[in-house]
Amino acid sequence: MNIVKEETELHVITPNEPGIFGRVLGTLANAGINLRAYCVMSEEDKGHFYLVTADNKKAEAALRALGYKIKLNKVITVEVTDRIGVGAEIGALLGSAVIDIKYSYGSSAGSGRTLLVFKTSNNKKALKTLQ
Repeated sequence: MNIVKEETELHVITPNEPGIFGRVLGTLANAGINLRAYCVMSEEDKGHFYLVTADNKKAEAALRALGYKIKLNKVITVEVTDRIGVGAEIGALLGSAVIDIKYSYGSSAGSGRTLLVFKTSNNKKALKTLQ
């Protein structure tokens, strides 16, 4: 069974420098915050962390204390059975509904379940399409 939700993702903007990955994730770990999924990239002099956590308020407070800029994004999360082709199926459903996927990332630990995260052009319609 798929579990589909609209959730809030933290978009944390940091300096792009050696050690920033460990600093951001270590801050969350030290605060006892579980990361459910993340995507990290750099762009010129900025680091961009897209985080889905078990406790966004606590995560936001811990990261703001370090002076990082944080934006809140509404995203769709889909917890699915981890199997070949499941991402393609979701992509086809969203495409058929004329919903643009702005970006997506996922997390799986090999335990049979995968969490996929989607930022779309129409989260409300995506939520209904995938439920």
